[in-house]
Amino acid sequence: MRGKALTTYDDFGKGVLEAVGVVAEVVGVPSAEFLAATTEFTVSTTVVTNSLMTLRGARVGVLVTSGFKDTFRIGDSHRSAVRDDHLQENAPDMVDRRWIVEIDERTDGDGSVLLAPDPSVIVAAARRLVDEFGVVSVAICFVNSYLNPDNELRAAQAVRDAGIGTFVVQSHQMSPVIGENRRWTTAVLSAFVQSEATRFVASLRDRLDEGGFTGNLSFFQGLGGRMSSEAASEQPLALYGSGPAGGAVGAKALAERMQTPHVLLGDMGGTSFDTGIITDYEPHIAGDVQVGPLRTTVNIVDIDSVGAGGGSIAWISERGVPRVGPQSARSEPGPAAYGRGGTEPTVTDAMIVLGVMDPENYLGGRLKLRPDLAENALDRVIATPLGSDIENSAAAVHDLVVAHMASAMREVTVAKGYDPRAFAFVAYGGTLPMFAAEIARRLTIERVIIPHNSSVFCAVGVLSSDYMVRLTRTIGDELDSIDEDAMGAIAEEMLGQARELLQAQGFSADDIALEYSGEFRFTGQHHELPMALDTATISASDAPQLSEQFFRLYERTYGAGTAWKDSTVRLVNYVVTARASRDKAQLTPAALSATAPNKIQTGSRAVFLPSKRSRENIPLYADDKFTPGSSVNGPAIIDASDTTIFVPPGFRASRDEFLNYVLTDTEVTTTTEEIS
Repeated sequence: MRGKALTTYDDFGKGVLEAVGVVAEVVGVPSAEFLAATTEFTVSTTVVTNSLMTLRGARVGVLVTSGFKDTFRIGDSHRSAVRDDHLQENAPDMVDRRWIVEIDERTDGDGSVLLAPDPSVIVAAARRLVDEFGVVSVAICFVNSYLNPDNELRAAQAVRDAGIGTFVVQSHQMSPVIGENRRWTTAVLSAFVQSEATRFVASLRDRLDEGGFTGNLSFFQGLGGRMSSEAASEQPLALYGSGPAGGAVGAKALAERMQTPHVLLGDMGGTSFDTGIITDYEPHIAGDVQVGPLRTTVNIVDIDSVGAGGGSIAWISERGVPRVGPQSARSEPGPAAYGRGGTEPTVTDAMIVLGVMDPENYLGGRLKLRPDLAENALDRVIATPLGSDIENSAAAVHDLVVAHMASAMREVTVAKGYDPRAFAFVAYGGTLPMFAAEIARRLTIERVIIPHNSSVFCAVGVLSSDYMVRLTRTIGDELDSIDEDAMGAIAEEMLGQARELLQAQGFSADDIALEYSGEFRFTGQHHELPMALDTATISASDAPQLSEQFFRLYERTYGAGTAWKDSTVRLVNYVVTARASRDKAQLTPAALSATAPNKIQTGSRAVFLPSKRSRENIPLYADDKFTPGSSVNGPAIIDASDTTIFVPPGFRASRDEFLNYVLTDTEVTTTTEEIS
């Protein structure tokens, strides 16, 4: 069962409960009865992402080592790729300089404490930040705390003991890794979102309790795993990027079921298009993620986003060039066709004008669309200024958004050394099935997979995820000089900590699976590459094997001949990932029982085909009659209650035993040898 409701920006929890109400109505029971029977409720939220993207959060104060007050302003000396110096912009000030207080304390480069902070000074500084400046959260950022956190721990304890009543975030708890600016930025951003995230978690918990829910509430991380509501309140930055990550986890599970190791994924919703890749059944993880211009130590599933969604606005630039996005009408007021006050033409409006979307069946008929308003908006903003007609203007909007999404997919494949023709394209979201085949054709991808429950596929991915904890610690040694005993002690400590964190969320030791990896680079380089490890610890004797493995990884990433084989390899950070699972919904394959196309067809619709620039009557097929094993040839439209699948000329659509649609380009002639 699936339920979808519009986002309620004034109260995100309200929208969640409205979606629950939709599902309960489908099941045929009251919401309270439905919630009472629910044992696991997992939430993937954009609360943290939205707060960081708009830099709207709590007022944060910082206690920093004396002499390092301007580290936040200097940062990494951020410069964009723009060559014109007049267009360079400084990174935004996350914290007003008046709210940064220097503390006399120091930990040496070997981890020894040279000067401990005075608790009375710490308390006085925290009180001043709260009383004089209205600070809600305090980030404690001390030099070299990743080596020895004692001074940060002392400072945090002093603030708590004084009962000042503010959130306290310690930089070593966020990420005990080398790099003061990244570590401190991560701590400040966590403090920045903590109060809002905590309110959201508590509010949703209260709403669910009032609604009759007594089961386990968990939240989905941007890293691709779940965490308890208590952990989400303590580590809110882990929720950053959680929405797109759900689709990647769902695509991984789908790829495993379909025995398709290499998958290119895409998710088109109302405001954006998200894309990424899965190789050998594993989503790629992005480390040291940048939040705008701010570099952090956050790790999330590697997803690239562009402003190309159903609500993306079509407009004419000052040079008279038609553009689409990144501005979005969102769900309020929404596309012009919603009839809720939106006046700008959007991608959704263009697809209504083309005839691809059924205005009577949007959201299962719960929202009736107005084609006349869509036509008026396109005519006023695009057609009339360009001296064109409405249909060709709508086709131009379609082509622009397809080109935009295809370009984004080239960035995550071709630009990173992958041939998109070697991938299947898993396309989901409520809007993408209308465009997926045309995008694939531009990239010469032969097979498009549109998952069952496409419009809520990210939620399906969330339900198929494990609980997850990821811990990172800086090592910094060259492989041939690693101290086996010291490395073993660090590994054992981290493994124990990972187990404890999951056991605190209700799992036994037997439930927990552990994975090990490292972040490596050539000595003298600045950036690392992640690489899996077969064992929990390593020693100097493993250097030849690991170095050779790293050479191969490096050249796979950057091209043949790029590995610096005369240099030593350095293990910068050691990573432990722990996973644990509760019961998950199991998919049962259906029997293949093909239905003839004429039995599935419900009628026809006049559609202006963008590829032909002409309007034709094309057959309509009902999703609920399209049995596994059935297939139809394009051009065609498959109508579901919450999405529309457009099958262009030259494509064939079939349905598999898991109710996924597979669109195959019958005109692709690329051979395996060409891809190799």
